Parts: sequence; C-alpha cells; structure tokens
Amino acid sequence: MGKVVCIGESLIDFMPTGAELTFVAKAGGAPSNVCACISKLGGTGCYLGKLGEDIFSRFLLKNMQKWGVNTDYTVIDNRYQTALAFVSLDENGDREFNFYRKQSCDLMLDKSEIPENLMKQGDILHFCSVGLVESPSKYAHIKAIECAKANNCIVSFDVNVRERLWDSVDNCVKTIKEFLTYADIVKVTDEELVLLTGEKQESKAVSMLLEIANNAKLLVLTKGGAGAAVYDRIGNNYFSKAADVKVVDTTGAGDCFIGCLLYKMNSGQATLTVDGIKDAMDFASLGCGVVIGKKGAIESMPTIDDIQNLKISLSK
Repeated sequence: MGKVVCIGESLIDFMPTGAELTFVAKAGGAPSNVCACISKLGGTGCYLGKLGEDIFSRFLLKNMQKWGVNTDYTVIDNRYQTALAFVSLDENGDREFNFYRKQSCDLMLDKSEIPENLMKQGDILHFCSVGLVESPSKYAHIKAIECAKANNCIVSFDVNVRERLWDSVDNCVKTIKEFLTYADIVKVTDEELVLLTGEKQESKAVSMLLEIANNAKLLVLTKGGAGAAVYDRIGNNYFSKAADVKVVDTTGAGDCFIGCLLYKMNSGQATLTVDGIKDAMDFASLGCGVVIGKKGAIESMPTIDDIQNLKISLSK
C-alpha cells in the first residue's frame, strides 16, 4: 500500500460548549482531518503543511501523531502563527466558521519546502481550495501536484469552499476552476456544484463541472442528509444513502467522506470507476454517520470497528 499525502491547512476549530461565547479547542483543518481519517482506518496518511511553534501548533501536531498521522513532511516555522476558526452550530448541527488566518503558518508553506521525492507511483495526493488563496501555499500546491503527476499518482481535489477566506467569490471560483483541471477525482457539495456552474439541475451541473475538470475520472457529490452520488464522464452514476443517525455536529463529515474513499483506493479496494467505487461510497456514508454523531473533527474520525458497528446497529 502506498501513502496518501494531504497538503494544506491544519488549524484549531474552537467548538461552542453551549454557554455564550465559550469554546473548546479541537484539532481541525480539512487536509489534516483527511489524514487522520485515513490513518485511523489503517492507511498511511501524511500531512504536508506548515506549523508554527506556538501552543496551538503543538496541540495540532500532538493530535495528528496521536491518531497515527505521518508528520515527516510537516514543516515547523516559528515566524508564523497558527490559524484559528471559531465554529457556531445551528439547531441541525450545521456549522459556520469565523476565521482568524491572516498570514498564518499554513499559508506560508513555500514551494521550496516540497521534497523532490515526495510522491511515488501508487501514492495519492489530496488537496482543498483553502490553501489556494494568493500566498506561497498556492505555489507549493502546484509543486506538489507536479510531483504527483510526474509519478503517475492519483490527484484528489475536495473543493471545500470557504468564501470568507477569499477577497471575492469570483476569485474563489476562478482559482478553483483552474485547479480542477489537475484532478483525477473531484468532490463537491451540492451547494458548491451550483456555485461553480450556476446550474441548479443536478445532471446538467455535473456535466458542466466535468467539462471544466477535463481530466477527472469521477465526480463525487455530497448532499448532507440527502446522501451522496458519484458520476463518471459518460453518465454512469451511483447513489449512496446517508446513514440515519442523530446529528450532533457536521464538522469534518465531508473530510471523512473523501478520506474513506481515498483509503479504499489506496488499499486497492476501490478504483476510479463508478462500479469500482460503489462499495467505498457506502463505506464512506457509514463513516460520516460515525462522525456526525460526535463533536469535533479529527478525534471523531472513524475506525473500521466504528463503521462496522454502525452498520450492524442500522441493520437491526
């Protein structure tokens, strides 16, 4: 089994405790969440990013290592501080983020800090859009993608839009479209699909997005409680029903979904075809069922036993 390298941000999610303006720190950041998901399932998730030397970065590093994430590619730089996100939840467990991230350490990852031997054939590179704002991180992503392509590795892109981190929505959409052309597998939410295409009719929007992501073999569409679907370029598709569980907190659910898929691909249990990923889609839906029943992101990622136990309980 190869490794899955996840490049981008690792940050503190401050989760509400219930009392007014009181929060508890949880390790988060989409790429590091995906790493933790893969590692807890038994794969090799490698975090490629930059951390500072403050108390928050030490907390993040400790949490990633606790769950088995490989941090050999993690750069430590004491010149910059850790990004923070304060999370608010509505009555359905859906969240809103307030970011404190100006010149944070994750944005300062330089392309010169990407190892030349980063990727080997059989590995997977995963990234999101948060690290693509105009910064050194954007060009570090390009370098990592070039390394992956040179070694025939799968490239995964979870769009993961956070509009508040961009100077304009137009620039956000423009940049995402530029990077979609690099991806072999793309994951979007139903809201992101509309944002990127301007089309509300799902099948039309999927076709439009696959025209933009002109090298993608699969497009994964997550729809919260309405389940998830996967499409290929010739119209084949598969729908996976969401796990019927009580929602506590949706933070990290999307990261879990793509993490489960990448774990299955990397372990040879899924392929970049609709038929080859069906079982992995159902596995990922169950994984998300585990995550949304807990608070926090990294620590709520499932193990194989967690997923199997939920599957058994839902079948009764």
